[in-house]
Amino acid sequence: MGGRMNARDALVRRLSDALGPRRLIWAGLRGSDAESLVDLPQFDASFTILDAYQRRPLTYGVAYESFTGERPDMERWDIDEHLEDPASREFRHGLLTAMGVESALLPYRPSSFLSSLWFARKDRCLNLGLFGAHQNAFEHKPWVESSLADRGVPGMGWTYVADEEQLLAQSRLSSGPLVLRRSRTSGGEGMVSARTAAEMVSVWPQADESFVSVAPYISGGIPLNIGATVTEGGIAVHHASVQLIGIPSCTTRPFGYCGNDFAAAQDLPDSVLDEVEASTRTIGTWLGRHGYRGSFGVDFLVKDGVPLFTEVNPRFQGSTAASARLSVEQGLPCLLMEHTASFLDVPLIERPPLRYQVRRAAPLAQVVVHWVGEQPAAVDAAALVDAVSALAPSCEVEAVVPEGCLVHPGATVARFVVRERLTGTGFDLAPAWDEVIAAWNGQALQGAKNKE
Repeated sequence: MGGRMNARDALVRRLSDALGPRRLIWAGLRGSDAESLVDLPQFDASFTILDAYQRRPLTYGVAYESFTGERPDMERWDIDEHLEDPASREFRHGLLTAMGVESALLPYRPSSFLSSLWFARKDRCLNLGLFGAHQNAFEHKPWVESSLADRGVPGMGWTYVADEEQLLAQSRLSSGPLVLRRSRTSGGEGMVSARTAAEMVSVWPQADESFVSVAPYISGGIPLNIGATVTEGGIAVHHASVQLIGIPSCTTRPFGYCGNDFAAAQDLPDSVLDEVEASTRTIGTWLGRHGYRGSFGVDFLVKDGVPLFTEVNPRFQGSTAASARLSVEQGLPCLLMEHTASFLDVPLIERPPLRYQVRRAAPLAQVVVHWVGEQPAAVDAAALVDAVSALAPSCEVEAVVPEGCLVHPGATVARFVVRERLTGTGFDLAPAWDEVIAAWNGQALQGAKNKE
């Protein structure tokens, strides 16, 4: 006699029925992000920029980096800016072939590249994502944050200063350091801090819009990330994690994304988690009213018990795969499943409150190590994997750069997933981990220098 079907099992069955004979195609940044799709028998193809999917046989398991022999920094590189490159043409041809049968395309992040493919296969392929140009609007941070501020969501106090009026921003330095940000950023790229007028002039972000977002630098806050899904029936709120930000052994960016610690989120009181959930629902409702559908992420900075909204990620996130793992363990639908359901009009089962999900989650953290060198290099990622595995034998290694692949500055070298807590504040990393990664950096930097 079989066991009782949980909420995840029930949704998997409904999605499989809705997809029918269609091939499900994951089009993302990393193949390992799609692992929670394996319960769907239709999952048969993965086309990613890096980290080819290899955990089970698929008809297609393709990574763009295998065509170029290079791994780009995904916070700066966009396939929409490389449409005429030979690798892009080969990648496009592979996707067109995979979409040549009855299929459904599930994108990590919509793009003009993917939208053009979908229109060319519209007679046989469902698009489980927004039109690229539509989604792009939600990446304009000043529009989103000012609209949400008007709806009472506490934020960072951003103001917008024209390039010609930097003196207005400099006058605010008397109250302390400032954060400067472009209107479109990802993973901490495009954000800088300034403490003096001279420093502000030297780091002022340049963009076609000719204005910069400016806010006070808030120290001592806890950077919190959360995932959620906009559906026809409402907003489904998923697990929360403390983000690892600006760890020098893992990134050169002061606000660079370095991973997530879901266990660290358990330090937050229920009142804060309840407020985070309420703000996330308000944000998701606003997104839905402007035509957004599917999964998204929200970043907060928790300061003095108040979660301040920092930004929306209108797509899947670096935390998605780890969040999905916790959902699977709790018998709940993951972000990828709920996103798919939202586009197939499959109703969802109500999730438990955020505080319940956080308190019930087993310890889980992930660390993302980026190449900190100033030039592209073929680094010895195997040495990093060996060193971390010696420190944490049960860790899982994901998105490791292939041997001989040229890694660009800022690009991911590897992602490590462990069943332990790794941070106290989000701006620190467990000392043993920090030492191991820093030691590998030193060796890798010296090795790259010797090859020059």
